[in-house]
Amino acid sequence: MRKDWILIAIIGLILVVGLGLFGFLKLSKKEVTTNPVPSGPEVAGTSSEEFFAEDAKVMYFYSDFCHWCQKEKDEVLPGLGKDGYRVKSMNVGQNPDLGKQYNISGTPTFVASNGDRLVGFQETAALKTFLDQHK
Repeated sequence: MRKDWILIAIIGLILVVGLGLFGFLKLSKKEVTTNPVPSGPEVAGTSSEEFFAEDAKVMYFYSDFCHWCQKEKDEVLPGLGKDGYRVKSMNVGQNPDLGKQYNISGTPTFVASNGDRLVGFQETAALKTFLDQHK
């Protein structure tokens, strides 16, 4: 009688493991999109934001999926844009080759035309000083 229960337990265990493995394999075959292209008018490297300009001396490398980049765009750059400061839009989320080309290891990153860079979220005063130095 005891051997019957052991056999039933082994068969049950095999069934549970098999179903778990089947479910895992089925889920792992689904295509995962890590950086879907957002819908909207923005095209890689361009934007309608008032603080972006193609002729700016400082490039702003960002991704639409980076929390700190969004905070920079929402809280810091609009104020500087009103004061006349501009940065060149470099969206590495939509164009990953930009990150490779300019050796960008993280976003947000500001890179001046002479190669100077600020990496990470910048408060208004620090970014304004950097932009003033690279007019």
